[in-house]
Amino acid sequence: MASHMVATSPASQLETKIRERTAHVGVVGLGYVGLPLLRAFFQAGFPVVGYDVDPTKIDMLKRGESYLKHLGDDFVQDLAKSPKFLPTTNPADLAKADAIILCVPTPLGRHGEPDMSYIEKSTEMVAKVLRKGQLVSLESTTYPGTTRGDCLPILQKSGLEAGT
Repeated sequence: MASHMVATSPASQLETKIRERTAHVGVVGLGYVGLPLLRAFFQAGFPVVGYDVDPTKIDMLKRGESYLKHLGDDFVQDLAKSPKFLPTTNPADLAKADAIILCVPTPLGRHGEPDMSYIEKSTEMVAKVLRKGQLVSLESTTYPGTTRGDCLPILQKSGLEAGT
C-alpha cells in the first residue's frame, strides 16, 4: 500500500501549533494592554516575542523589572528568566511569530478623533516581516472597520492575501 502525504493549509498548520502551544506569539506594544496579554500567553505555555519601540521598557523587561508599577516586579520576573521570552526593539524578530497582536495606543486628537498613526505604523512594520501562515490581530481601541479598512490594505502590500 503506497503512503501519500496530505497537504495541509497554512491555517491548519497554525491551528495545530496553537493547539500544541508551540505557536510563537508576538505582541507589538508592551503597555497596559500588551504586556498583560503577552504574559497571559506566556503563562499558557506559548513562546512569546514582545516588541516595543521604547528601549528602556525592553531593558527593564530583560532585567525582570516592571515599568507598570501597579503590576509589580513579580509580574515580569518569570518572563525575564525564560528562554521562551524574547523582548525586543528589532522588528525583524517578529518574523519568528506565528501570530502577531497589535496593542498600540490610539490617543484622541483635539476634536475627539482617534490618532491612527500608531496603528498604521505598526501595521506597516508587520507587513515588512509578514509571511504566509501568520495571523495578525488588532487589539487597539479603535472604530469598527479599522482592521479591514485600514490594516488589511497595508498588509496586502506584502503580496500576501488574507485567507488564502
